[in-house]
Amino acid sequence: MFRSKKICLLTIGLIFLIILISNIQFNSEKYENSEEYIAPKLSVSLDGAENILITDMIRTVNISGYDLVNFKDKLTILNQNNNPITSIFIPIHLNKSNDIIFCKATGESKNILLTERAHLVLNDYELIAIYFDSPLLPHQQTTISFYHSQTNSLVYYTQLTEEYQIEQIINITESIFPILPYKVEGGLIQTKFIMPSTSNTVWYDKVEDMGFPIIETQIIYDLSQSLYFDRIDPFLANFNKSQQEISISFQDNRFSKMEFEKINREINISPWGLIKVKENYILQNLGPIDISTFPLHVPYSTINVHVYDDIGNIGGDVFLDDSETFSDKKSFTINLAQNRVPLKPLSKISFTVEYVLDIYEYTSINWFQESIQINLFTTTFECLGKEQTINVVIQGCNNLEYVSLPPDAIIDTGGSKTLVYNFEFVTSIESKMIQFTFSIDLFELLLRPIIITLTIGLLASIYVILIKIKKEREEKFVTEKVEIPIDELREFCSLYEEKNALVLEIRRAEEDSKRKKIAKKIYSNLLSKNTTKIEQIKQELLPFKKVLMEINETFKNIIKKLDVLDAERESVNDSLTLLDNRYKRGKLPSKAAYQKLLEDFMKRRRRIDRTIDKNIQQLRSYLL
Repeated sequence: MFRSKKICLLTIGLIFLIILISNIQFNSEKYENSEEYIAPKLSVSLDGAENILITDMIRTVNISGYDLVNFKDKLTILNQNNNPITSIFIPIHLNKSNDIIFCKATGESKNILLTERAHLVLNDYELIAIYFDSPLLPHQQTTISFYHSQTNSLVYYTQLTEEYQIEQIINITESIFPILPYKVEGGLIQTKFIMPSTSNTVWYDKVEDMGFPIIETQIIYDLSQSLYFDRIDPFLANFNKSQQEISISFQDNRFSKMEFEKINREINISPWGLIKVKENYILQNLGPIDISTFPLHVPYSTINVHVYDDIGNIGGDVFLDDSETFSDKKSFTINLAQNRVPLKPLSKISFTVEYVLDIYEYTSINWFQESIQINLFTTTFECLGKEQTINVVIQGCNNLEYVSLPPDAIIDTGGSKTLVYNFEFVTSIESKMIQFTFSIDLFELLLRPIIITLTIGLLASIYVILIKIKKEREEKFVTEKVEIPIDELREFCSLYEEKNALVLEIRRAEEDSKRKKIAKKIYSNLLSKNTTKIEQIKQELLPFKKVLMEINETFKNIIKKLDVLDAERESVNDSLTLLDNRYKRGKLPSKAAYQKLLEDFMKRRRRIDRTIDKNIQQLRSYLL
C-alpha cells in the first residue's frame, strides 16, 4: 500500500516538473530579415555597356483593368567585355518613375536578386540597378527576370453606343519594347500585351509589320519576325519617336479604376490545426462607371469562405481555379448586384472576408517547438492596396525564438503573441514570405482539452442524474400500481360497460320502432325498464368513482373525461329528439337539410361511443 502511494507521488511530481520546465521563459528571441540582404558596396556605372548584348528579350504586360499594370521582362545577357560584370541597369522614364510601386528581379533558379533604385539619372531616365548573385564572367551569359508594377498607366473614358448604352473604353500607352542601355539582337525579341479576357479590342497601333492579335485580348509585337528591324539599339535609337510608343484601346464594362484604401488582416494561428484569416477591406471606385463584381484570390486550400458587412452576408460566386495566373491560388467573385447595389464612381464600400487554412501545409513541429512559413499576403487582388496592416496572432506561444521578417511591433498577451506588420502600395505580383519559430505553451495547449473534458464530464453527470430521477419516478409509479384497488376498478368497468350495453339496446329498439319492426308498446316497456336500470347503475357507480379518483391523478382525469362524454352523449340525444320533432312539424326547410343534420349528429354520437370505449379499455389495462 505504501509502495503504490510512493509511485503515485513520484509520477505526479515528474508530470509537474515537465510542465514547469516547458513553461520556463528563455530570452532567446531573434529577428532576421531574410529579404534585406546587404550587397557589397559596388560602383555603379555604365562602363562597358556597349559590350553587353541582350540576346533574348521577352516582355509580358498584364493589364488588370483596375489601373494596375504588371510587367515581366525576361532578359538573356551576354557579357562581351574582357572583365566580369556584377550588375546591369533597367532605365525607367522619369515621367513614369513615380508610378512604379514595386519591382524585383530573379535569377535563373528563381533566386531573388538585389534590386536597387540607384537614383542615377541618364538623359530622361532613372536607372534601376540589378546585381547578379555572382559576377558574370567574360563571354558567359545568364538569364534574369525583372518584374515591376505600375499604376496611373490607364486612361478611362465613356461613350454612348448606337443603342444609347454607356460603354467604357480603356487606353494604355506604353513603350513597344523595354528601354535598355544595351544592344538587343539575335534571338527571340517580343512584347505581348494581355488584356482582361472579357475585353474587346477597339484599337491598337502597328509599328511597320509588327503588331497583330494572337487572340482577341492579346496583341504581340515580335521583332524576330519583322522584315524592317533586325535589332534594337540602346534606348530604342533605331526607332523613330512615333514608333517607340504604341497605344492600345479596349472596351470593358466589368472593370474600372479601383483601389483598396485600407486593409486590416488578422492571421490567427491555432496549435489545434487551423489558421483563421479575417480581413477588413475599404474599397473605393475611382473610375467613371458602376462596378458590380470584383475577384479575390486566396490559397488553394482555403475553405469556409464568408463575406459580409454590417448588414449581413454579401453574395459571392463559386471558386474557380486560378493557378495559371496566380500559382496555388483559386479565385471567387464578390457580387454586389446580388444583394447589395453596384459601387458608384467616387464611392466606397467596407466589407469583411473570413476563411480557414490548413495549418499542416505551413508548419513543421519538433516536440514542443513549432515553425510556421506563410505568405503574409494570403489574399491577392488585382488592384492597388494602399495601406495594409497585418496582425499574426500566435496562440499557445510560450517563447518566440526566431522571426525571418522583423515586425513593426510585438504585442504579448496571456498565452499568445501578436506580430504587427504595416505595408503600403501592395500589388498583385508581390509576396511577403515570413518564417517564425516558437515554443508551445504546454499549459495553454492543455487548457482547451481540460475544459472540453470537464464540460463532457458535467454533461455526463447531468445525464446520470436525470436517468436516476427517471428511474426513481418509474419505481414510484410501479409502487402506485400495486396499490390500485383491483376489485373496485373491475366492478366500475363492468357496471360502465353494462350501462353502455343498455344504452345501445334502447337505440336499437328505437330504430326498430320507427321502422315498425316491433310494437310501440314493446318499445315503451323496454325503454322504461332499461332507463330504470341505467339510473340504478349510475347510483352504484358513485362509490367506485370516489375510490378511483382518490388513487392518483391519472384515474381522476379518466373518470372526469367519462362524465363529460356521458353529458355530451345525452346532449346529442336531446338534439336528435328536437330535430325529429321540428321535422315532423315542418319547421325545417327541406328533407335534405334534415338528412344532413341527422347524419352529423349520428357521426358525433358514434365518435363519443368510441371514445368512451377507449377510456374504459385504458382503465381495464391497469387490471393486467
